[in-house]
This record gives sequence, structure tokens and C-alpha cells, in this order.
Amino acid sequence: MRLYATIAAAVLLAGCGFGPATGGPELTVTGPSEAVAAFVRQQGAQLPSRATTFPQSIGNGRSSARVMMPVGTGTPTMRALTQQAAAAGLTVAVAQRQ
Repeated sequence: MRLYATIAAAVLLAGCGFGPATGGPELTVTGPSEAVAAFVRQQGAQLPSRATTFPQSIGNGRSSARVMMPVGTGTPTMRALTQQAAAAGLTVAVAQRQ
């Protein structure tokens, strides 16, 4: 019992409590399925790799996927990522994760 109390106290003191979570920017790309899949693979190859969703089919040979960036991602990084997606022929939407 004492071990559990120690762990609980350590978690609370470390600031790991339950609070509202906020995320970084999120880029949603839409376009031809092959182009979306290639873009997702490219983002996974970045160092460090970027969190992405698997491409989801939206019909007519088109897909959509999301790239989740960490909190604190700067505007130049998001601008470069958006330009990469646009150069690949993808439609881009940027949102802030809640």
C-alpha cells in the first residue's frame, strides 16, 4: 500500500496529473492516393520522423492523411511542409490540434 501512495505522490508532484491537453499544428493533405501515400512515407523518413495517419480513401482514387507536428513547431517548418505538399500536387489544410 505504501508503494502505491509513493507512486501516486510522485506522479502528482511531477505534474503528470489530468489536465487539458493541447497539441501542435496538424496538416491534412488530400489528393491522388499514390501522391498521398508517397507524402506520408516521406514524412516518416524525416529525422525525427513525423507522426502521420494512414491514408484514408475518400473515393474516386483520392485519399486523405494527416501529419501531426509537435507543440512548438515554428512557422518556417509549417511553411516548408505546406510547400512540399503543394509541390506534390496535394490540397493542404492546416489546423491547431485541441
